Amino acid sequence: MRKSYLYTSAAFWGAICLAALPAMAAVPQPSPGMPVTANMGAVTGNGVLTDRDGRPLGTWSVTAVLKAGRFTGSSTVVIQGQTVSLPLIANRSYLENSRCVFYSEQDRTHVELSGPCTSNGIGGYLNAFIPTGEVYSVSGYVSGALAFKAPGAVPKAGIVPKGRLTCAWMERMGGVVAGQDYHYELRYSNMGFLQLSPQGTYTTANTSGKWVRGPGDTIRLTSGQFAGAIGHLQPDKSGQPAVYFERDENRDARDVHIVDPQRTSCTVKR
Repeated sequence: MRKSYLYTSAAFWGAICLAALPAMAAVPQPSPGMPVTANMGAVTGNGVLTDRDGRPLGTWSVTAVLKAGRFTGSSTVVIQGQTVSLPLIANRSYLENSRCVFYSEQDRTHVELSGPCTSNGIGGYLNAFIPTGEVYSVSGYVSGALAFKAPGAVPKAGIVPKGRLTCAWMERMGGVVAGQDYHYELRYSNMGFLQLSPQGTYTTANTSGKWVRGPGDTIRLTSGQFAGAIGHLQPDKSGQPAVYFERDENRDARDVHIVDPQRTSCTVKR
């Protein structure tokens, strides 16, 4: 009886401790707007930075040019009263799958602002290391406005890609505990590759089957290993036709993923 009591007490106090922990703030979402495309040119942005609990950290601003899916320019953050202005690193500052990434670095100092973006704004994550003052490593959320010199253009959707597409998804590593750093790693899809034929058949690395058009830009795989999967015919960051399988649309009756654990991107191999 005493052993059972100890387990019950541990569970009780564990629940009390968990209840006392502050809830993490929701990840900010970008302001509604047009999709951002790969060559929209000059852009400025500004907004606020908060920690994982939603408490103010400071402000941010970006002045850049978007060309061929890459951002060049500079960013400025003010965190806990400390101002840091850095150049954007072109090969790590980019537009991909409707996400904007602004990465700045100089010597040991680096700042990354990233997340879903539209022609009007961005909402997502802050990760920075500032080895001066009292900031050091910091992570949290970014939100604010973006203003492109050229208005957002609606990309061509609903086009069936020709040839073989390489499929992959991004796995988030770390960031489970509040304040913990995290990063994303590329994973090859369970599909391996995807090829759609105009005759309504599809082929992947390990299976084949049939597909049909759905409403709007959607397709549905109707047979084979991935039967039931819903894809979207949308252009990739370079404007080439591609297929995207959204996580929440591709779960079976047991809530198991049909394609991959996260969003799957099938794009032309470069």
